[in-house]
Amino acid sequence: MRGADDPTDANAGEPVTEVVEVADVVDRDGHVPPLRIVVLGVAGSGKSSVGRRLAERLGTEFVDGDSLHSEANVAKMAAGTPLVDADRWPWLTANREVLRRSDRIVLACSGLRRDYRNHLRGGGDVRFVYLDLDPATAEERAASRSDHFMGSNMIVSQFETLERPAPDERDVLTVDATAEIDTVVRSALDALPDVVPGTGVAPMLAVGGPDHEIDSAALAEHVAELTERVVAAGHRRVLLVPPDQTRAHSRAGAITLAMADGLRRSGCDVGIMPALGTHVPMDASDADVLFGADHGVTELLVHDWRHGLRQLGEIAAAEVEVLTDGRFAAPIDVAVSDELFRGWDLVVSIGQVVPHEVIGMANFTKNLMIGLGGAPTIHRSHFVGAVAGMERIMGRVDSPVRDIIDAAFDRFLVPEIEVLWVLTVVADAGGSSVVRGLFAGTGGSADSGGAAFRSAATLAQQTNVTTVDRPLDRVVCRLDPHEFRSTWLGNKAVYRTRMAIADGGELVVLAPGVCQFGEDEQIDRLIRKHGYRGTAATLAAVDTDAELAQNLSAAAHLIHGSSDGRFRIVYCTDPARGGLSKSEVEAVGFEWRPLDAELERLGVDADVTSGARTDRDGRPFYFVANPALGLWSTAELLDASR
Repeated sequence: MRGADDPTDANAGEPVTEVVEVADVVDRDGHVPPLRIVVLGVAGSGKSSVGRRLAERLGTEFVDGDSLHSEANVAKMAAGTPLVDADRWPWLTANREVLRRSDRIVLACSGLRRDYRNHLRGGGDVRFVYLDLDPATAEERAASRSDHFMGSNMIVSQFETLERPAPDERDVLTVDATAEIDTVVRSALDALPDVVPGTGVAPMLAVGGPDHEIDSAALAEHVAELTERVVAAGHRRVLLVPPDQTRAHSRAGAITLAMADGLRRSGCDVGIMPALGTHVPMDASDADVLFGADHGVTELLVHDWRHGLRQLGEIAAAEVEVLTDGRFAAPIDVAVSDELFRGWDLVVSIGQVVPHEVIGMANFTKNLMIGLGGAPTIHRSHFVGAVAGMERIMGRVDSPVRDIIDAAFDRFLVPEIEVLWVLTVVADAGGSSVVRGLFAGTGGSADSGGAAFRSAATLAQQTNVTTVDRPLDRVVCRLDPHEFRSTWLGNKAVYRTRMAIADGGELVVLAPGVCQFGEDEQIDRLIRKHGYRGTAATLAAVDTDAELAQNLSAAAHLIHGSSDGRFRIVYCTDPARGGLSKSEVEAVGFEWRPLDAELERLGVDADVTSGARTDRDGRPFYFVANPALGLWSTAELLDASR
């Protein structure tokens, strides 16, 4: 069977065997960057034939995107029924995954709309060759084929869907597809060196570097500039969405206060709604931690992840299945706080980009889709992270959960609300945290907001990831009592260090403020019931406990919080001051030691910086002052995850 867009045999000619030097084709400077080319166009434009020829000339792999269609899609098209987005998105995702798995590939994929091309751009450093064709020629070519599911009766729908590449899509080369195939291929090869991957979209603001430090004065200056832009754009009702106190180091509190003050002085109506996700609402002491003792914040809008939601749509089971390599195949309902739609003409999402156990790199679309998300979205997206495996996710810019959350934002929120992203990168600088970067942008993953996130994530990989020479036998993490009051949050000590801990090793968690397991009563009860028993036990519990099956984020947390027997986890709490008791800790599968005795043995306190240390008995250990600020891993595991 031919591809959906093979031209007639007479136009195909003989195969071309000469291999063109890649550097000559793709880089005038002689460099050999990743070579990912997507040949676009309607059915009949010649995508498959041109794509094969380009692959032969470039010496690369060729994949016909039509081979990635599901049987259901093929059947619909064969019956003359045009595909709809619910059919196309899983297929486009499969095409994007093919691009990601090879850095030298030519792919034939229609990519008829701009948002479809944006999706494919997520494949990484993609160049497009658009084969421009008129409807009459396309119908004539399609009618000459008798052995393909895409008949000439489908051409009309193809042109109805088509959005020809716009001038600002600078990564697209347009070629006249009515010419003979040799001419088409030669035109593409001649022009490809001048086609630069990426549309040229840049962050609105990008300041920082691995050794850069943005002090309070500089931060205030940049925030004032962003605030002036918001006012100048005519926004008058602005919703600010910072994290809660568990991201106190992000500087989001200071940024939020400065923007709120500047906007109000300019006559704007301002609301502040922390992105709580599943966390408990902030009280006055929490506000003091995030905003500072003299913050003056009198009212915070409260997100309820179980109520007050708007259902937006779903990410289809077929797309989830592609993203998880078949590990999970269920739809993910997309629901967010109804507050986002209550007349705000701008939402400003403020937060920190840092390695994260569920999504790879925290913030950007996660701050709204999860931080202000509903239970259905949170539960299943977190479960995707668990079944995909943390070691394949942490510290990565792209991950299955990131793909799902970005897709949900791009498809359902971009058409509804305008968002400005303000993103920080914060590093541990030996006992204190410093701002290494500040980035800002608007819109979705293919807009300046996405560019800001990717720039921030790249910097976070440089500043927030610590590699160790060999697996560590003993790691000690301290949990700030103002940030961590539950194992739901405190298990960042497990998540962020597990890739650095040796088999048979020991993780000691100093948890002076941990007094509960879950952030709400239901989740706390489920953790107490099932404990941190490992992946197999948790998945078995999902099959037998309907309540756990309805709270898949809890199941994901139980998997993430277990070492699966690979290393020991010891929680050190203070029951005399309201902390979890020995029996409570041991009942969920952890070991327990009294906090004060362990602190004495280790000789550490709140002022000790991260790094190699020795306890009172002369035994070595590696100390992590705040696991929320980074990721620790062996170089081998980190390379494997990327």
